[in-house]
Amino acid sequence: MSKTAAVLCPGRGSYTASELGYLSGAAPACVLAELNPAIDRLDNLRIDRGDPTVRDMGGAHTFSPELFRGENASCLTFACTAFDFLRLDRNKLDIVGIGGNSMGWYSALFAAGAFSLDDTFILVEAMGGMTRDGKIGGQVIYPLVREHWRADSELAETVATALEETHVAGHQAGWSIRYGGYAVLWADQEGLSLLISKLPTVKTKQKQYPLALPGHSAFHSPLMLSVSERALEKLSTLPWHAPSIPLIDGRGHRWHPINTNPEELCRYSLQTQVREVYDFSACVHVLLREYAPELFILLGPGTALNAAVAQVLIANSWQGIDCKEAFMERQKNDPVLLSLANRQHAELVTLPTT
Repeated sequence: MSKTAAVLCPGRGSYTASELGYLSGAAPACVLAELNPAIDRLDNLRIDRGDPTVRDMGGAHTFSPELFRGENASCLTFACTAFDFLRLDRNKLDIVGIGGNSMGWYSALFAAGAFSLDDTFILVEAMGGMTRDGKIGGQVIYPLVREHWRADSELAETVATALEETHVAGHQAGWSIRYGGYAVLWADQEGLSLLISKLPTVKTKQKQYPLALPGHSAFHSPLMLSVSERALEKLSTLPWHAPSIPLIDGRGHRWHPINTNPEELCRYSLQTQVREVYDFSACVHVLLREYAPELFILLGPGTALNAAVAQVLIANSWQGIDCKEAFMERQKNDPVLLSLANRQHAELVTLPTT
């Protein structure tokens, strides 16, 4: 019997050194038959321009920040996400809704059937390359939860105060992504260091915050106005379609197969979400409350979505999950989040390779 599932697509920063070789994993023949020709077509275009190919990047033995920058990381990340989506066993899953984080919105357009594989590669590469001539501002990530992954009002107030003091100093800054128990903030280039200095250090077992995101512009902010205008001019003529599966965006808005206006979907994708805050938490909240999936399927590469989605579950006390410890215990016995970057999880919901 199939289980109802919501599918979530990661952003471009999810491809890190630990994901090297992700695309070379075993894949069913039907996945290779669809994915390989599309990658070949894209790589031929990239070779003509002198850009590194997706296959070369996917086969790299070492992680180079220069190689995996901007538009390169975007193409490779989407290829990995598409690989994961195509290998889902639809006899085991009834996919009730699809969403994504930041660049993962473009991947979600493909997964939901609003875009073909080839056209999504065009979209992802173009949007990833819009800032290749230079960064526009920057991003920093900061926690809003403590060790139990419950919301902390003191940390929220710290973020609000830091943003206000950055504004008072004459700089532009604000929320970029609402990401579960984390705030992803943006600032103009001169204001980024000031914003970081206003955020007290918070240490966890793995990381220290505030953490500037290397190579990231001020995505999902008013600073991206020129990018959104160029994107609309360049990409609005792509074949935009209504999705075949409900699609939840970065406001928590639902795009249904029966009443989606493709022109409105185009404008949201190329303008609204480019220059306004991306509320990934709202996306997950709507999937929870409107579709009540039995599983969340987190596509690769990487596991960056895991904590953020779990923190939204905790904020909603979903099925009694009200803290990190309760979530971890649930994952041991009856997992609600299945990450395809985890081989054991992937084997539960993907097609056999032979």
